[in-house]
Amino acid sequence: MRAATLDEVTADGAVVRLNDVDLFVRRLGDRDLPPLVVIHGGPSWDHSYLLPVIADLTDTAHVVLFDLRGCGRSHRTPPLGDLPESLLRPRLLADDVAALIRALGTGPADVLGFSYGGRIAMRLVQQHPDVTGRLILASTTAYTEFGSELTGSADYRRRRDMCTEIDVGDPLLTGRTAPDGALSRAMAEAEAPLQVWRLDRLDAWREILDRVRFSSDYDRPYASGSLPPGGPENAHEVLLDWGGPVLILHGAKEMSFPIGTARRLHAALPASTLAEIPDAAHMAHFDNPIPWLTAIRRFLTP
Repeated sequence: MRAATLDEVTADGAVVRLNDVDLFVRRLGDRDLPPLVVIHGGPSWDHSYLLPVIADLTDTAHVVLFDLRGCGRSHRTPPLGDLPESLLRPRLLADDVAALIRALGTGPADVLGFSYGGRIAMRLVQQHPDVTGRLILASTTAYTEFGSELTGSADYRRRRDMCTEIDVGDPLLTGRTAPDGALSRAMAEAEAPLQVWRLDRLDAWREILDRVRFSSDYDRPYASGSLPPGGPENAHEVLLDWGGPVLILHGAKEMSFPIGTARRLHAALPASTLAEIPDAAHMAHFDNPIPWLTAIRRFLTP
C-alpha cells in the first residue's frame, strides 16, 4: 500500500513515510493555526487515549497526533512488520518527531509530550532544539529518583492495594500465541486505580482502554534491560540549556510521577509555568479535562 503524503492526512489518519519508518498520523483542525504535535505515552500504547480530549484544542492549534514506531498502526517489529527490534530506541523516536515537524513545513512546532512521550519530548529538545517552539510536559518527569515520595503517600499505598498483580510470565500475556499488546493491556487495566483519581469513572476509563491498540514490540527489550531510558540524562539541565517556554501540566494527585517532581522542575526552570490539575492523577486529561485544556490554551495563546 502506498504511504500517504503528509498533505493528504486528515482527521481519520493515514500512514506516512518519515525518517525511514511508517508512522500513522492524524491532522485535526485548521492548518493555518500553529501546529501542536502530540507524543503519546507507553511506549506500548497508541495515541487514541488522548484523542477525545486533545481534539478540543482545534480552536487553538492545528493538532497533529501519531503513533510512535513500534506502536499502534505505525511501523511494527515482526511478526506484524519488518522493523528491526534494534531500532526501538528513544533517540530514534525523537528523530521521528523532528522529521514529522520538518515535514509540516511550518518551522518550529509546539510539542505536547504525555508521560513517556514527555521523556521523548525532552530528547527532542536535546537532539533537535531548532524544531521545538513551546513545550508542554504532561504527566511526566525529568527525574528518576522519586520512589520515597511515592511510598510515603497514603493515597499511593491505598491505590496500590486496589491494583491486581500481573504475572509477566503468564503465557496468555507474553507467550508466542498471546495477542498483540496483551501484557500492556493487562497492566493498564490492573493499574487503573493508580492512573485515574475518579474511581466513579473507572468504567468510563476502561471503555477508553478497550479502544487502545496496545502493542508487544517493546516488551522484550524492556524486560531484557536493553531499552535505554526514554529521556536524556540530566533532563532538567537539557531543558534549562534550551531555555524555551515550558508548561508543566501535572495532576495534583499524580501517583506515577508524584507532584513533587513537577514542583522541583518548575523551580529549576525560570521559563516554566506549572499547572497543577486538581482531583486528577496520571490521566489528568481524563480526570479533570476542563482545567487541563484551559491551562494549555492559556499557554499557547499569545
